Amino acid sequence: MKSWRFLLAFAAIAFVAARPVDLYRLVDDLFSSDAAERAAARDALIARNDLTIAPALVDAHFFNTAGRAETIQVLEHLLREKHGTSFKGWVEAIGRREDIVPAKGYLAFKARLFAKIDPALAAFLCGGQAILPVPDGRQNCLPSTTIRAEEIVWGGVKKDGIPALDNPAFVDAASATWMLDEEQVFGVSIGGDVRAYPNRILAWHEMANDRAGGRAVSLSYCTLCGAAILYDGRASDGRTYTFGSSGFLYRSNKLMYDRQTNTLWSQLTGEPVMGPVARKGIRLRVLPLTVTTWGEWRRMHPKTRVLSLETGFKRDYRPGAAYGDYFASPHLMFPVWKKADAGLESKEWVLVVNVDSARKIYPIDDLPSLLHDRAGERDLVIVDERVYYTEGRRFTRDGASLVDDASGERFAIEEEALASAAGTRLPRVASHRAFWFGAYAFYPGTEVWRPPTR
Repeated sequence: MKSWRFLLAFAAIAFVAARPVDLYRLVDDLFSSDAAERAAARDALIARNDLTIAPALVDAHFFNTAGRAETIQVLEHLLREKHGTSFKGWVEAIGRREDIVPAKGYLAFKARLFAKIDPALAAFLCGGQAILPVPDGRQNCLPSTTIRAEEIVWGGVKKDGIPALDNPAFVDAASATWMLDEEQVFGVSIGGDVRAYPNRILAWHEMANDRAGGRAVSLSYCTLCGAAILYDGRASDGRTYTFGSSGFLYRSNKLMYDRQTNTLWSQLTGEPVMGPVARKGIRLRVLPLTVTTWGEWRRMHPKTRVLSLETGFKRDYRPGAAYGDYFASPHLMFPVWKKADAGLESKEWVLVVNVDSARKIYPIDDLPSLLHDRAGERDLVIVDERVYYTEGRRFTRDGASLVDDASGERFAIEEEALASAAGTRLPRVASHRAFWFGAYAFYPGTEVWRPPTR
């Protein structure tokens, strides 16, 4: 009889200990200053052998100094991998294990940890709202999300620690004597309103909420993955959004947030991914953006205006001062587990072209001066990294113009369209630059154009 009672009692204890809340309490014990308590928590977690707690352990590894060794020992047991003290290595290990679903309460646990850095970070993980305590001392965090929260990592700054520029000041080209012809700018032309955003300035702010051609726009720049994307501020739901930098990253791409709902958005896809407006089918429209040098942009658009150095912030706006070392290095700073070479280096520049629901990637170094191609069901022509619909036409390049091979009609290469004197306009296609690793991490199944072999 005693043996049966013992077995029943043991089963009851095991059942209680298997509850998610108790698993998270064991992870909490790994933070203890008492070595014996940490060891007991380690042994209990190893005995439970529950993979669902692995994502929380990776987050604990980032925040935990006292119990890092014990945390690593549990992770090595659960994942059967060894990454030592490399947080990046453990995040990538979790990323590869898409079969692991975090134990219930994971976002509440993660929010508690990030609240130590900035309560605003915790709020993002709790659906855009301030975290609310519940009877067991934890928080309710059940936001709508389209991404794996276990891959969200901290980028090293608090919310708005990289301050956005709002309705920034511009000067005319002649007044911008500090600009160098060879430096990179992001060029915008909408309805005759032509302006240039120097990389040297935008690299410090990564977001400019502006108006161009009478339209609200947001120029978002992820320095880590090299992607500058111009978004129409008016989203598909008819609402106008303005954005800031959350402080979070996902696969080394910045997660921006909108100021209207405090929802996290993907900088690369223009979609809300966590918070009040996620999973509602909302999307931002990508607008034409030209990445070129100041000298070339000014030559093509002599009446352009350029972002002023008087931003209201004190920064070292010399070229390359912000991320020059990172761009010169082949190494990445943050975890990205979806990787492929396709004959390309991680930081090789590619052009990401979006056509309706189709997408195609072009290595920029391999692009000829004129390329006819097809993406989805549409015919395209790519010239100087600008992409246009052709409606089945074929062209020959003649200086700053394209000539229709069949009709002889001449088209000027403009920022918004290929335009002929007869009034024919072939619209520009949404596209943007990115590092290869960044494009692949988000679009792993996308077709990559390769030059024909000779």
